Amino acid sequence: MNLQKRINATPLSPDCPKKSFEIELPSQCPICDTAYGEFPKSSFYISDYSGSFLYSIFFCPHCQQCFMVKYSTFSVSPSFIDAGHIEHIFPRSLRTTDFPEQIKQLSPQFVKIYNQAELAETTGLTEICGIGYRKALEFLIKDYAIHKNPDSSEEIKNTPLAKCIEKYISADSIVTLAKRSAWIGNDETHYVRKHEEFNFTDMKNFIEATQYFISMDLVVEKASAISPK
Repeated sequence: MNLQKRINATPLSPDCPKKSFEIELPSQCPICDTAYGEFPKSSFYISDYSGSFLYSIFFCPHCQQCFMVKYSTFSVSPSFIDAGHIEHIFPRSLRTTDFPEQIKQLSPQFVKIYNQAELAETTGLTEICGIGYRKALEFLIKDYAIHKNPDSSEEIKNTPLAKCIEKYISADSIVTLAKRSAWIGNDETHYVRKHEEFNFTDMKNFIEATQYFISMDLVVEKASAISPK
């Protein structure tokens, strides 16, 4: 949970007074990803017909860089200080997941698509990133299935993902995670959602767990290939 702190902000309009806000502090620097809990160096707010927005400048002592946070603000009641909720952090972090080497070798296309979906999410394209995660899942599962069943390569490539999971994946943990990831992923592409309580964030968690179990299986395969001397 992000820390809540009271700060004073200067108005960008000369007709408005200085104002206090209760804001969330960012939990990490978007530039170096170091844990963060510092107060802003300066803050400014602006009010118009659409509401009030607060802009705060922060300085990271670790990387010696500044970043900005835009807050949407709201008032609980006239007697309380306005609260500021983090809306955007600039610059947006462009860091992506670095997957284990065995996953990179098994399914380089999975890694590429997943990382692109992460960048879409980071830049605020939350309506389309889920589609990318769903596509990444299909490449991961099918590449793993082909690895396990090389003689069925062409059939696996042309089999729908759900049937591919049922027919070619034997590990219960991977089957469970992959199926649920696919269900949520399908919701990301369709007009009507069947699992409204879940979204692409849950799918990401399931996909990350899926690749973990696949990665561990590949490690076991490598260890099993070692013969005693």
